[in-house]
Amino acid sequence: MTLRGRLLPCLAGLPLLLATGCSKSEANDSSEVGDDGILTLDTSGSSGESSDGSGSSTGTSGGNCPPEGCLDSMQATSEGTTACGEEENCGTCSVPEHVPCDASAANDVVKAMGLNCGNGEPIVNATISGSPSASGTMAAFGTANAFPPREGTRYAVIGSGIVADLNSGGGCNGDLGAYDPGTTLPAPIVPMNVGAQTCADNPALVGTGDCSNTIQAQFEDSFASLTPGAFDYTEIRFTTTVPEGVTSFSYDFAFFSFEYPVYYGSQYNDMYIGWLESEAWTGNISFDDSGNPISLNAGFMDFLDADASGHPVCPTGSGCTAPELTGTCMDGHGGTRWLSTQASVNPGENITVVFAIMDLGDSVLDSYAFIDNFQWGCEGGMPPTTVPID
Repeated sequence: MTLRGRLLPCLAGLPLLLATGCSKSEANDSSEVGDDGILTLDTSGSSGESSDGSGSSTGTSGGNCPPEGCLDSMQATSEGTTACGEEENCGTCSVPEHVPCDASAANDVVKAMGLNCGNGEPIVNATISGSPSASGTMAAFGTANAFPPREGTRYAVIGSGIVADLNSGGGCNGDLGAYDPGTTLPAPIVPMNVGAQTCADNPALVGTGDCSNTIQAQFEDSFASLTPGAFDYTEIRFTTTVPEGVTSFSYDFAFFSFEYPVYYGSQYNDMYIGWLESEAWTGNISFDDSGNPISLNAGFMDFLDADASGHPVCPTGSGCTAPELTGTCMDGHGGTRWLSTQASVNPGENITVVFAIMDLGDSVLDSYAFIDNFQWGCEGGMPPTTVPID
């Protein structure tokens, strides 16, 4: 494998299986949180298999929804109930109360996202795959405090590099080892468009590929490199049942890449994917207004700490700076602000959600995603949307 930087030693380790429904005292956990707010995970003896033996949703629903889904028959009001028109069969939208639970569970990546907190919310069956050093939780990033948690006291972090490097003044540049799926991503992710339409235009396309048509073009750009496809792949995935009456979910995230500025516009276009497998959508749910996945070459890269040749906002000579990245390994590189994705679901259906990040075209110059504030909701609509958080 041809690399563009100095290789780090290979990191051995098995994918981490998150035990759901356990307290900190019940888990066999020797993780530690350092003074810099970064979690180091001990994953000895763990497995990347789903706790229910399945990595995908069953696609069955406990709700009474028409083929086009429940959103057309459920209109949520500000009080969380529905306003029904004449002859409409509307249900009641009721979002389970959420109480953050990560303050006493700093080692729990899922609770850091706002999941598995009990209190009537559904339990998720979650797994982490990739190098154990490439996932964890953080409470802060950098000296400017530009990325406080969106929910609770911590947020989850996944990367194509070592999480402990993020709050250092050094570089984020290394090979994690044999976590390289290449040109085929782990199921259910399919980096192939569904055609000229999206699943929002034609629901019959659900299950035939990426409903958003956002992944394929940039993923295949990496095929021009000597080492095509995905490397240093890390993911968090979970399966769960949508609460009855709920019609959507949302989550917040941010993306950073050490590839900027040198490899802006190239095939070394590290990518983040938020994949939903449901009755109404099988595909990426996190993308910009131009239909690009979250990547080095996409929109939303508001924090640019250097100029890049050919960049529309920070071309060579413009003097771009991003104090938000000071005191981190992304100093001199680039990232987004907090973003929020919202996607529709059907009440009572089983879904699979995958949050994945990867190097493209090689296995060095790393990228990371912060993930937080997962919420059930009464909003929705197709296609999914992603917007910056002011």
